[in-house]
Amino acid sequence: PDFFTLIGHAGVALMIFESGMHFDFEKAAAVGPQACLVALLGTILPFASGTFLMMLYGKPLLPDALAVGTALAPSSVGIALRLLGEAGVLQYDFGQVIITAAFVDDILSLILFNVLFSLTGEFNVMATVVNPIIGIVFMGLAMAGAVKVWPRLINEVILPRVRDVEGSKASRKDEVLFFLMVVVLLAYATITFFLGTHLWGCFIAGMSFACLGNDHHAHHVWVKQTKRVTS
Repeated sequence: PDFFTLIGHAGVALMIFESGMHFDFEKAAAVGPQACLVALLGTILPFASGTFLMMLYGKPLLPDALAVGTALAPSSVGIALRLLGEAGVLQYDFGQVIITAAFVDDILSLILFNVLFSLTGEFNVMATVVNPIIGIVFMGLAMAGAVKVWPRLINEVILPRVRDVEGSKASRKDEVLFFLMVVVLLAYATITFFLGTHLWGCFIAGMSFACLGNDHHAHHVWVKQTKRVTS
């Protein structure tokens, strides 16, 4: 069972990383207020409804009712990303609203989980307050790096120094880019694992390669190289 759990976690992590490459920063900025409103309602309404319903059934507020409300609050970013990607609507405004809202919803839900755990035991300032704040700051820095740092570093510094080998079936530049993707994925996932969930870092890592070019070259390299490695 532990082996299959590991495989499942790895699959979800890779899927969320790949979907993060489709993140459109310009459209996300345009739909940001609407997405945050959707995320706020998508967190509060299920939380309040689940808590109220359990209290109607005669369950105590703490921990039963709050636990059910908290369990209903998160959205499934992975499923939303996969469905929108397969439908080919990730690049549209409503697709970016859904993805941005789901992402913010999960951040709010993570804070709810930390608060619930602190209420049922000792209040842990680090887990409840400090870690979410560090995670949000890290996400902001990573998003700024995705727009300002990574495109210039990869396209103008790293890849121009890589020389392709004649007769090689695979491009050396694609291999180097794939290696950078794996390194960033592991690094970001490890950082956010200690802040709450590794999936947060997987999506941020994918976003880091969303601005390398208008032709989604990074995503094409990822798909090609993963098929090559797993085949």
